[in-house]
Amino acid sequence: MLTPEEQEELMQLCWEYQYGDLSHKDAARLERLVLNSDQASDFFIQYAGMCANLEWEGIVDPGPLGRSTNYDPLPSGELRTLPLYLHASPKRTFGKKTLFALSAFLVVLVVSISLLYFQFWQNNTPSFLARITNTQKAVWEKGKRKWKTDELLHARDELYLSGGLIELETALGARVILKGNSHLIPINVSQFQLDQGNLFANVPPQAEGLTIDTPTSRIVDLGTKFGLIINPSQETEVHVLKGLVEFNLLNSKRETTVTKNLFERDAIRIHPDSHEITKIETIPEFFVQNLKVESPALIGHWKLTETENSPIAKDYSGNQLELQIIAENGKSPFTGKPAPNNALTSAGPFDSQSRKLFRTLSQNEARLFDMSRFTIELWARNPNSDQQADSDILFHYRNTAEHSTSQFNLYAADSLDRTGKLGFGFLNTKGKYVGHQTEKHTKWQKDRWYHIVFTYDSNTPIPNDSIVTLTRTPEFASVPDMQQTLSEIEDIHPLVAGGILVIGGSTLTDISRHWGGEISDVRFINGIPDRYLTHHSQQTNR
Repeated sequence: MLTPEEQEELMQLCWEYQYGDLSHKDAARLERLVLNSDQASDFFIQYAGMCANLEWEGIVDPGPLGRSTNYDPLPSGELRTLPLYLHASPKRTFGKKTLFALSAFLVVLVVSISLLYFQFWQNNTPSFLARITNTQKAVWEKGKRKWKTDELLHARDELYLSGGLIELETALGARVILKGNSHLIPINVSQFQLDQGNLFANVPPQAEGLTIDTPTSRIVDLGTKFGLIINPSQETEVHVLKGLVEFNLLNSKRETTVTKNLFERDAIRIHPDSHEITKIETIPEFFVQNLKVESPALIGHWKLTETENSPIAKDYSGNQLELQIIAENGKSPFTGKPAPNNALTSAGPFDSQSRKLFRTLSQNEARLFDMSRFTIELWARNPNSDQQADSDILFHYRNTAEHSTSQFNLYAADSLDRTGKLGFGFLNTKGKYVGHQTEKHTKWQKDRWYHIVFTYDSNTPIPNDSIVTLTRTPEFASVPDMQQTLSEIEDIHPLVAGGILVIGGSTLTDISRHWGGEISDVRFINGIPDRYLTHHSQQTNR
């Protein structure tokens, strides 16, 4: 495909070749363009044909070399080689034409060239690489261009999205959704460069081959839906949600060193320095896949992979819900303990009241959490063994100024034989605390990680018909060792701003109920992902 600059250059060279003084250098340039591009060859043939028609009708004399009078059109791509140089005299022969004829020639020539130019390039080369089709609460980096819906992107335009979402449609029909904080640069009609951020691509057959360059790799679509995450340290994640992609690992010279195909539900992480490739879990909720349809949304994501003694836990959801340790007499729960699912490290042990991760939610932050339909999932191991309280808390929220009890609590029930029951409690819409536990007895094996998933669905507007499913799956196991669905559960009261969200314990003044072991990769999701919609097929229990 010719760039707009090459298109303008080709028109000028054709004019000089037909009626002007073509230098040796320009003749060689014209030859390269025509022989190396079918589009340039087609344009050259059509241009020569147009000039021949003008000469035949007597509107204009042939050029100084009489080139168009012997015009013999050939199929595209089969144009005979131009000479390396063309001797042309700068002297022009117009004959005895009147001023009127000359004016008529100029008018017809300009109109003909314009029509030919627009018709040809409209049919063969798009004038843009992508179009912004939708935005949601888009925030642009300070000092950078603020793009709007329906604006067109051309080569080397830059998008600095610091927050919110934008949706692009490429000239070939691929749909791309970008989530801030992201930096994207269009390269050509089927290639884009993502330096940082979160990108989802839905690629139809006509756009197959969409290529995304990252700091460490090149991703080539082979007919698929996929997502990319590049964090500020340039660590890259590739998630194949459907279909197939080709992954190419690049060295510092941007040369391919490893090529492999990634299939549906494959996901990998690429370390920015060592370029080590690690297989990870595919998480569709990391990516916004449709701006027009409400789908599960990641509200909080605490990987808990911070370095030892870190005072904060970063939120990777984009909502900036970072957690912190207790300021006075507090201890960091980041102690370098190993983590599951190929993660680097976990948080824990939360072996005392002083080891907690918490955040006081503002009004806007509390509104992010949809307590009518949500999912909490995390990894945990080694609950408390000293039996200080009746439960070991994993995820907790409470506003002590407004309520005398928890607004939401997810925990493992304590007992002398470590039965492994899971429990939850919450403040209902009438302001009363209610709690439930699973029935199955399954012990916690020492030092073994368990994947815990809690889903809540208020179901219908009718009170007390909510559905809850609790699932626990041991690491490396293919099926859960505990799963129970409870129905006719009361509705949960919305979170009240000013309360404290805690991982690994309860309120800041509670001296017990902290989680004894480690916790990893905690996510709060508005909605229920398809893979967790088990309550429709499970037998319900009260």
